[in-house]
Amino acid sequence: MGPKVPLEPSFQTYIRPAMHQRKLPSYHRLSCTSILVLWALLSTASSALGQSRSRSMGQAIGWVDGPKAHGKWYVHWGYHRAEYSKADLRFVGPGINLTLHDVKATDMPSDFDPKVHLNPAAFTIPQFNARIGRKIKDGITVPGDFWISAGWDHLKYKVPHTVHQVSGFIDSTVYAPNSSFDWAWRDFNFEHSDGMNFIRVAAERNFGLGRASRTRQTWDTANKKWRFGLQTAASLGVVLCATDVRWMGIRTKHFWRITGWGVSASTGAWFQYGRFRMLARIHAGWLDIGRSNFLASNDLSGETPVVEGAAAALLDASSVRHSMAFLERGITVAYHFGRSGKPGADERIRTAPSR
Repeated sequence: MGPKVPLEPSFQTYIRPAMHQRKLPSYHRLSCTSILVLWALLSTASSALGQSRSRSMGQAIGWVDGPKAHGKWYVHWGYHRAEYSKADLRFVGPGINLTLHDVKATDMPSDFDPKVHLNPAAFTIPQFNARIGRKIKDGITVPGDFWISAGWDHLKYKVPHTVHQVSGFIDSTVYAPNSSFDWAWRDFNFEHSDGMNFIRVAAERNFGLGRASRTRQTWDTANKKWRFGLQTAASLGVVLCATDVRWMGIRTKHFWRITGWGVSASTGAWFQYGRFRMLARIHAGWLDIGRSNFLASNDLSGETPVVEGAAAALLDASSVRHSMAFLERGITVAYHFGRSGKPGADERIRTAPSR
């Protein structure tokens, strides 16, 4: 073989730039930062488009906003009628230990009178209910909103004027069991006419009906203001009595005094427009009045002779003991106010499309 002939310099100079030193086009030199910015912009646009489509789809299948009448607080006022179970009333005082057996007491209702029920100076005279409550928890995990409330039921209690079965004694007169005793109004009277007030704290559960479970739009979700549902409650409290007594023809009108305790439960149905709610309920429980006022050394009526010293102490220590079950039926009107907090699970309601 002959000697190798070296390539011409001009050929070598041409090959190296063509194979190893060729410059990339400008669109291949994008930085990593530019690629990330472009990817973020595309993702944001895609998410916005997806939300828009989801909203449009929700409107197409019939989503509507739930009612907005959710308040954190409420105040309510109303009136009621009450019934009581039979009870034994034991009157204990100086020279007195008399028990009236199986007394069926009555409430003391007032007929509607605008001069009373609509008069700010007199509307507390009838048998009323007053409460204030606060929402503690929305019914998201467990159905039903949880509330705590405080207030009182202005109950009234009156022993009827009739012949009662009694036992015991008055001074030197002894009454054998089942003796008859004429409870005549001119001589005897016993009533909590200024209130057998049941002041109680209640734990309440409110259940809104016909919202999240529906599949078709109905009247209350369409206008967003009407609501309806059920309420249950359990209560515990004290009894504050203002007792009016007539004994042997002498009247004794007492000041208010805590005389016992009570426990109760209630259930009812409510109907709401905006922030105003009407509740019809049944309330039942037990009241134990262990130390109601009986005789006194002085009183509010001015009919009781003023007594001092040891005799006054004996009169002031006298008492009436009784306990009974009660059943109360009433209607109240409430106003809800305050921020509602986080929306509940049923703030939006899926409804079927119109046909």
